[in-house]
Amino acid sequence: MKRQIFIIRHAKSSWNHAGLKDFDRPLNDRGLKDAPVMAKVFKGLIKDQVKLISSPANRAITTAEVFAAALQQKPEDIRKEEILYYGDETDYLDCLTSVDNNDLSVALFGHNPKVEHFAARVSNPYLGEVPTCAIMAFEYDGLLWNELSWNKLIYLNHYFPKEL
Repeated sequence: MKRQIFIIRHAKSSWNHAGLKDFDRPLNDRGLKDAPVMAKVFKGLIKDQVKLISSPANRAITTAEVFAAALQQKPEDIRKEEILYYGDETDYLDCLTSVDNNDLSVALFGHNPKVEHFAARVSNPYLGEVPTCAIMAFEYDGLLWNELSWNKLIYLNHYFPKEL
């Protein structure tokens, strides 16, 4: 059974808020412009209802909410996972293995360098720098999410805002 996996780096965030914790940084103007455009691209890629899972950091969850709106999903249906903020690329894979088997498509909204490291483990050729609001598409041909491993992931394509 082919399953879709999308790893999405949050949209461009602002550094113009002195004293604001990294976790709380909002999207900047470019991020607010890119997110709806990339959400529309994303909507055209998905084959099934998609489960959205996001880092709870402001910039990631805001990006996920824009995508949810494009898919007519409720923001409260986005699953928040702290490991997508604090963890590494292996934790991203672990997050995927915990997805309900009824979900055929899943999108993780996260941060660099973890997103780049995830892509580097699977993509060939190496993608290099993954820009903000990038979407990377993968496939997994398996019945159970908990059987997913690095060698079972297939890189399909990437979608970068500046390449559209």
